[in-house]
Amino acid sequence: MSNTRTRALVAGARHGIVRSASKISKKTWYWLTAMLSPVAIVLIWELITRVGLVRSILLPSPGEIAQSLWNVILNGYAGTSIAIHIAASLYRLLLAYALAVFFGVVFGLLRGGYRLVDAAMLVPAEVVRPVPPLAFIPLFILWFGIGEVSKILIIFYYVMLVIMLNTQAGVKSCPVDKTRAAQSLGASSRQIFLYIILPAALPQIMTGLRVGMAAALSILVASELLGGDRGLGFVIMDASTFFRTKEVFVGIILIGFLGFMSDLGLRYLSSKFVHWEGKK
Repeated sequence: MSNTRTRALVAGARHGIVRSASKISKKTWYWLTAMLSPVAIVLIWELITRVGLVRSILLPSPGEIAQSLWNVILNGYAGTSIAIHIAASLYRLLLAYALAVFFGVVFGLLRGGYRLVDAAMLVPAEVVRPVPPLAFIPLFILWFGIGEVSKILIIFYYVMLVIMLNTQAGVKSCPVDKTRAAQSLGASSRQIFLYIILPAALPQIMTGLRVGMAAALSILVASELLGGDRGLGFVIMDASTFFRTKEVFVGIILIGFLGFMSDLGLRYLSSKFVHWEGKK
């Protein structure tokens, strides 16, 4: 009996080691692929530009862009430090995003939880939501001028709609059986919201926050067309006006870097607050 038990323990240990090694191998391959894929893209890009398949004014080589990036970091752009351009964009982006998160989550929870609120907001929200933000730029200029308010509001309104829609969908995804079971056990409306509806909606809310951040970054460039001489959007548009393609790529890279870092941060928050997602 003891021998059989010992063999079972040894077999179980071996199975655990093999399974663990398999997981490590998959994780290693994942990160290797994640790191090598951009390297491969850059090498192919460099090859295309070196053999002259594309003119440099249309597509500079990665080396030229890197040199231009370093020059912008050292000397700034248009007489202004690149840190100031980044700070100006971050101020507009983060303020608009914070407002959009607050109002988007609140309105999404209300629309998902109360049918009358959903009915009241349905037509206005669904009529405005498909309209591209760029279509509202002339109106925002007329209403608020070309200062910071217009830039922030043009980002806010669209991102808020994205987050609201995802939050509402998250509330709707909560199983009715769970809420009914909680009610039958005497749970209050507050307890049902905090311990059943909100946890069920959180994965969709976090997805909405990530999609909303990507939308905010894409609209940032358009919003910075509303006048001014600060911001990464200004760098991109000013450089394109004078056919300074390398500086255009510098602005794109910096915005992409901000987007990448913000998404990493949101993914980290998601792993902390929605750690059960995808687990059985």
